[in-house]
Parts: sequence; C-alpha cells; structure tokens
Amino acid sequence: MDSAAFETPRLRLPPVPPSMERAAHGGDRLTAAADRLLRVASDMLAPDRQSVVDCLSLALARLRRADGDRESFANEGPEEAGRKVGSAKTRLAAWQVRRVTAHVDAHLAGSIRNRDLAAAAKLSCGYFCQAFKDSFGCPPHAYIMRRRVQRAKELLETTDTPLSEIALDCGFSDQSHFSRIFRRVTGEVLRLWRHRHRIDEAMSLVVAEER
Repeated sequence: MDSAAFETPRLRLPPVPPSMERAAHGGDRLTAAADRLLRVASDMLAPDRQSVVDCLSLALARLRRADGDRESFANEGPEEAGRKVGSAKTRLAAWQVRRVTAHVDAHLAGSIRNRDLAAAAKLSCGYFCQAFKDSFGCPPHAYIMRRRVQRAKELLETTDTPLSEIALDCGFSDQSHFSRIFRRVTGEVLRLWRHRHRIDEAMSLVVAEER
C-alpha cells in the first residue's frame, strides 16, 4: 500500500495580502499574524460555522483589549503584559443577558442545562460558559441556584406551602437538597428563616392596625 496515503496533510498558509505586509513592516506584526491565522482557522473550520464565529469573536475581543493597553505594555515586562492580555473579558451582550435570565426564570422548576442557555444566547456551550462567568461573576450553575433560592424566599414569605412542595416548585430534588442549598446561599437555616420572617410580618401587621 502506498505510504503516502498515511501522510498527514501539510497545512498551507494562505498568502499574506499587501495590506498585512504593510502593517507588518509598520511594526504591527501581532495584528498581521493574528489576521493570517484567523484566515487559516476560518478555512479549516468551514464545516462548523458557529465555532468559527465564536473563535473570531473571542480573538477580536482580545485584540481590542491588547490594542487599548498597548501603550502601557511598552513600559512593562513580558510577564506582566502577558497577564493583562490573558485577562481580557468576553461578556454577553445586553440582549443575550435578557434572554438567558428569562430562560432561567421560566424554567426554575425543571432542569436547566448549559447547552439550552447557550442556545438562547446563540453561542456554543464552551464560549457561552466563559462569557456568562465574565458577565455575572459566577458560573451558570451558581447563578441558577441563587435564583431558585430567591424564588423560594418569595414563596416562604407569601404562602403557607409546605417546604417539600416549595423545594419541588423551585427545582430542588427534595426538601433536604433545598435546605442544604438555602443555607449555603443565605447562611441561615431554612425553617428558622421562615419562622423569623413570619414573626416580622405579623409584627408589621399589628403596627399597621394600631395606626
């Protein structure tokens, strides 16, 4: 059998356009190299258009951050400059935040998967998770748990629904799971929290009636 059939195809870089050559000669070699590599990535990933879009968006965000910090990098060592470029944030757009939070609130009683949230934001799952964390300061799972606890607080304050039912209505697997997450998020014991807020509500009603 011809051994050539097993050879790994060599990557052939596309020619550098004159505009990129001028940019490189002008000193902006980073941008020229990035543009060239992005063209290669686009050609190689053509069957997966969404991945191309995500990769290009992330690269553009990093290049903009690097361009904005270029002057400060001039007086810093390579380690400090590299740390700043690596810390560039990729945040969700305002419309994506609205769609994602609306999806979470509409499905608190059921299962909420990262891939469903990513689909609502029209992003790949991996890119979405990083952008979500940069936007909200926490991973999607932590945000969902906080929203479930917030919804549970509303039910605890305004209804006499048993804790076991509130747990299921807010997406917890059972009352034990509900109690554990509630304490982790609020730092308080579930039953004591409900009892204290009921007392506070009763006292508020008494004061209102006396007036």
